[in-house]
Amino acid sequence: MCIVVIAGGPNKDLTSLLPRLKTAESLICADSGADALRPFGILPDEVWGDMDSISEDTRNWISENHIHTRLFPVEKDMTDSEICLRSVPKEKEILFVTSLLGRTDHVMANLFLTMKLKEEGRRITATDGVTWVFPLRGQCRFDIPGHLVREDYTCSLIPMGRGAEGVSTIGMKYPLFEKTILPGSSLTVSNEFRMEEKEHGFTMSGGTVLVIVTPRS
Repeated sequence: MCIVVIAGGPNKDLTSLLPRLKTAESLICADSGADALRPFGILPDEVWGDMDSISEDTRNWISENHIHTRLFPVEKDMTDSEICLRSVPKEKEILFVTSLLGRTDHVMANLFLTMKLKEEGRRITATDGVTWVFPLRGQCRFDIPGHLVREDYTCSLIPMGRGAEGVSTIGMKYPLFEKTILPGSSLTVSNEFRMEEKEHGFTMSGGTVLVIVTPRS
């Protein structure tokens, strides 16, 4: 179980996430994130934000179901999403449901925020319901979740900060062995899974990187 935070913005597909949403320890919507949830009839535990982009129908739904809300001013130093994410206790795992095909500034800000929270020691994964983003830091091994190991999916490593060192692949078509990858390099974009292998993932000795698993098209 984890705490799910649903951000506002377009292009989120919650269909594949329904089992996770229904069993979440807590479900928090950031502002118009509630618009995405309402069609599925799942009630959030809380809706936080300045409520500047939420629809009137969703406002009524929130009121009719007595869903707890926390209001914040429109002009503030953090987005509604960051306020929600930082409210989660540090020991809890977070599933961050956010737009990955929306406004470029919002997408980039949320991906960098995901990485920053990981650097702070948080356990966090981001997804729009189709594409999955896993931030990695430091010496670690990461195994791709089995449901994402598919022939029609690709897996990219996007180095962040100063990059990542000692990166090696496990069960991937294009192998790496203790490779240093730097921001701006396209070397580790669109790798593929070797389906005959039983394990798929990466190891690295240091640095920061986003693992992005997404359909080919």
